[in-house]
Amino acid sequence: MSESREVNKLPLILTAMASIFFTVVVLHLYGYLNFAKPEEGLELEDYRLVTVGSEDAGQLRSNPAKHEAECVDGILVLHASHMNGLAGVLKDSRDRVVRCIEQTVPAAQ
Repeated sequence: MSESREVNKLPLILTAMASIFFTVVVLHLYGYLNFAKPEEGLELEDYRLVTVGSEDAGQLRSNPAKHEAECVDGILVLHASHMNGLAGVLKDSRDRVVRCIEQTVPAAQ
């Protein structure tokens, strides 16, 4: 008769857990894992489009919003002027970034 040997599973479990831990650490050190802070994922404002010539276009307020926009590498970036250093991109309802066309000001002659 063959005698079955019982295999100690504790070293296998510890090896698997250590491998997963070190894999996560290495991925984080090389920048493949980014842990987002809660304030990085917050929605700053809710924007809606007002078309030219619509009823809403005549009801806009004259004082500006507390955000400024600029075109960076073809993407519209919003900066919050009341929160130093806070910036974000404008996205649509399907989480696609809003592109912009960089326009240069013609030089005065």
